[in-house]
Amino acid sequence: MTSPEFIIDVMREQDLRYFTIVDSEYRLQYQQWQPISLEESITRLKKFIDHCSTNTIFRISLYSTNERLKDGTPKRDGLTYEVMITESLREKQKMSEIPNQTPMMGLDGYVDKAYSAGAMGAIDLDRYLNTKDQILQLQLKIQQLEMEKKYIEDKSARDLENLRNEYERKSSKEERIMGIASQFFPMMMGGNQSPMNGLDVETDTLMDKKVETPKDKVVKSINFLMQHDPDFVTNISKLAELAEKKPMVYKMAVQQLNQF
Repeated sequence: MTSPEFIIDVMREQDLRYFTIVDSEYRLQYQQWQPISLEESITRLKKFIDHCSTNTIFRISLYSTNERLKDGTPKRDGLTYEVMITESLREKQKMSEIPNQTPMMGLDGYVDKAYSAGAMGAIDLDRYLNTKDQILQLQLKIQQLEMEKKYIEDKSARDLENLRNEYERKSSKEERIMGIASQFFPMMMGGNQSPMNGLDVETDTLMDKKVETPKDKVVKSINFLMQHDPDFVTNISKLAELAEKKPMVYKMAVQQLNQF
């Protein structure tokens, strides 16, 4: 965080007459790309500072050239500074620009009342303005922390949603495999066996012993075909339809496969 005076000094020292101004949410507020004199550019910057919203952070980027890409972004990197415009900062600038003027006039009537009470020597203007700036900076820090908190909460919500979608996608794939396997497992076992979710005790015992069961073979085969045949679901559905509507043709197809 710096002051407008410092930014202006940098502009003069390095002849940086082109600049952009964005707010704390990186929304463009003002830009100066015209080939004007350095002092005119500084005047425009001061004019913006004098009329912009107070208690707001701005990011001012300075550039040595006005060359830009087709999308409007500068071709070269610039110098970027953050500045917070406060009422007290604006009051300081106005007081410094008024010659031979007591720099204690106009603080919401407080200085005038103190003057009438004979307490002018007890007022420390700089301390008052510095304290006011410190309070505003603390308020701004709170706002920044709240923004960071909201960003973390939103990111966590997005990550959780992505994990949920990934889980649902994988679950859907596994359910499709199990559904297809449950349809074809009885046919592959001769038509007299129960579906996959109803295997008898003997089959469960084989699975406990880590022996590859017919169910394992079906699931393994389906997994392989789904990975290597993009039209597997369509093809297996047609095969099931063939077994249902034209059992003789289906048996002939199976016999043909068994000959390989």
